[in-house]
Amino acid sequence: MPGKETIPLTPSKTWLAIAGLAALAALAVPAASEAKARDPKITVMTRNLFIGADLRPGIDARTIPEAIDGVGVIWDQFRSTKFPERAAPLAREIKRSKADLVGLQEVALWRKQARSDGGAPPISPIPDATPATKVEQDFLLILKRKLRRIGAGYRVAAVAREFDAELPVDVDGHDASGTGPLAGFGADIDVRLTTRNVILVRRGSDVKLGRVRRSRFKTRFEANVGGIVIPVDRSWLSVDARLRGSRLRFLDTHLEAFGDPTIREAQANELIAGPLDTTQQVILVGDLNSGIARHNEPEKPGDDLAFRALADFGMNDNGAIQSCCYDSVFDANGVFDHTVDHVLTKPRLKTLRAFVTGDDPEERTRSQLWPSDHGGVVSRLRLRG
Repeated sequence: MPGKETIPLTPSKTWLAIAGLAALAALAVPAASEAKARDPKITVMTRNLFIGADLRPGIDARTIPEAIDGVGVIWDQFRSTKFPERAAPLAREIKRSKADLVGLQEVALWRKQARSDGGAPPISPIPDATPATKVEQDFLLILKRKLRRIGAGYRVAAVAREFDAELPVDVDGHDASGTGPLAGFGADIDVRLTTRNVILVRRGSDVKLGRVRRSRFKTRFEANVGGIVIPVDRSWLSVDARLRGSRLRFLDTHLEAFGDPTIREAQANELIAGPLDTTQQVILVGDLNSGIARHNEPEKPGDDLAFRALADFGMNDNGAIQSCCYDSVFDANGVFDHTVDHVLTKPRLKTLRAFVTGDDPEERTRSQLWPSDHGGVVSRLRLRG
């Protein structure tokens, strides 16, 4: 450049300059490593509790009498799978995970009405039928008690209600013993099932919670039983959080298990347009009922659609694989052979450790039940500062 003198470097000065740059680089590497080490770490868990029964005998019924008999089968299954027993190993899993945040699915609330009055709106054919209110089992209350009993300090941060339906039930399989307006079909009692997604936070965790959001999906599966529509609602809930210098959104969801797989794909797209549309770091956990070939999915054509929609959006897989599913919680030889329970992040976070719970035969209950038909997934992640 005119007017500026250029001073050539001698060989000795060149080597001195190179050595100086090398020294600066050496100093910079530890500084970067120290910065990464200061990035906070968080442990999260997703856990499907299993509502205790397969709903298909009711949902697949073609007539009201078939539904009344089908819900009798569901009721028998629910009582036989003994959540108060299963809650004990589930509580131990959560305690051992030391998860800062836990996303639960299928947190059932079972209620009954001792004398059937025909079910309850909106699906009861009886206009003046009243909802059942007597609690048979509240999975959340039972699990909280088990956690407290073993000294696992967790509290409920958020709850989102999903499916809520009530139908008459033939308990004893005899039409002649029915009660109420549908006595001729064998209705003995009314049973109401409410499912929920729940977020737990560990007491003593450095995670500070902020705003809670929740919503049901607009797209849903609807069963048609004898001309009566049974809406199967699914939901998501999220909590904004802060861990030292990092801000994040923790999201828990349960995508549809029944019907056409495009339903859960549409639900995934609702997440993308809704709570996932944020500049914050996001951790999404839940039972997506979807995976890809790496997870031994899809089992059926289209089962990968929801997962692929989330991956195409930029969600990254930070979970452990093979978390699903036992055909029966009674099956001692059951194994997990595919993955629908996920921990996904955006932007990509470093996975320090990830593992599956619920597959240890030693954790089966005194009635030889697995804790759930799903396994849990625990992930230890490094956040971005």
